[in-house]
Amino acid sequence: MTGLPDFSQPPVVEVACGVKFRKVPELHGIRLAPLYEMWKSELPVIEEQPTLPSIETGPAGSSPKIRVDFPSLRQTRYWFQSERGNDLVQLQPDRLIVNWRSCGNGENYPRFEYVLNHLSRRVTDLSGFVEENFRSKLEFLHVELSYINSLRVGESDKWDLREIFHTWPDFAKHHLGRPANSQMTFDFPIESARTGRDFFLRASIEPGVASDETPGTFLTMTAQGRPSSTSAEGALDSIKEAHDHLVRSFAEITTEAAHERWGKRS
Repeated sequence: MTGLPDFSQPPVVEVACGVKFRKVPELHGIRLAPLYEMWKSELPVIEEQPTLPSIETGPAGSSPKIRVDFPSLRQTRYWFQSERGNDLVQLQPDRLIVNWRSCGNGENYPRFEYVLNHLSRRVTDLSGFVEENFRSKLEFLHVELSYINSLRVGESDKWDLREIFHTWPDFAKHHLGRPANSQMTFDFPIESARTGRDFFLRASIEPGVASDETPGTFLTMTAQGRPSSTSAEGALDSIKEAHDHLVRSFAEITTEAAHERWGKRS
């Protein structure tokens, strides 16, 4: 897609871009030491986390189902983080995700190209590592791209959601006044040869907590599904189109007043 909307001050506070691949059981523990040596100059901080649940994609146009597996004790999700914490790589035996996060240090979102390039580099590293050490080739089964946008944070931010979204209800005449919390979700199926099968985009408006523990309202937009092919190239190509749909949808569901606040340039 060409001519995507562009904002000088987008409200993005976190981006997650990842791939799910056919499980490689050896990706755990001390066997990851050579990989950490490759990454530690950029990602020196390492932590252990519980594994993420499995994803089961339903029929075309439907939302994915989450299957909770009870992992063995040796199955762990590893976090490789930059010193400031903005850049994060998550790795478990069937998943690789890169995150960019605003950590309250004034750093602006470095744009999608930065995140995609980060994922591409880690996919290349991991693919070579798996082939060399375990005589196996990664087979990519699922891709996902998520944007978390901060719409308003704290009691001092009185910006009404009607000023942000075209179809937000007007609660001015409701006998109880404005709701304390608001939540709304939209699912859009995506049919494209590039994105692949069972793709959909979800936009969720819901309350949350900012990095400084301040309550706020957030718009999370996620595009996910099976890539056009199981190769790395097919997975990355699907993510690129998913990004285009996310950006267009973000601009289409929000108002011109919001665009002015976020510095819309095109």
